[in-house]
Amino acid sequence: QFTNVCVKRCGFCAFSRTVAPREGSDGAAKDEGYFLPTEEIVRRAKEAADLGATEICVQAGLPPAMHPNLYEEIAGAIKSAVPDLHLHAFSPEEVLYAARTSKRTVTEMLRALRAA
Repeated sequence: QFTNVCVKRCGFCAFSRTVAPREGSDGAAKDEGYFLPTEEIVRRAKEAADLGATEICVQAGLPPAMHPNLYEEIAGAIKSAVPDLHLHAFSPEEVLYAARTSKRTVTEMLRALRAA
């Protein structure tokens, strides 16, 4: 999970957070959202491969104001750094969100992710 920030408020999800800070038990503002930089995602993928993983799962929330090529950049960076690691990535909801964000069809998005 490279982020828990999500625009969708699924009733079953206890994982996602908004970017808005919440008040902690001490009364101070507490930001519960996180977003890992691509370098950290790649570092974790390399670490998994070094420990013997042959596949990793990359999924997350639907980040607001997402860069249109974010998922492609993440997939490409992982494939470049650890080419033998099988990448099981992005839920159907994430693919749909990425397609809409980048103004592409789902088919175009899937092709772009495969090519990354």
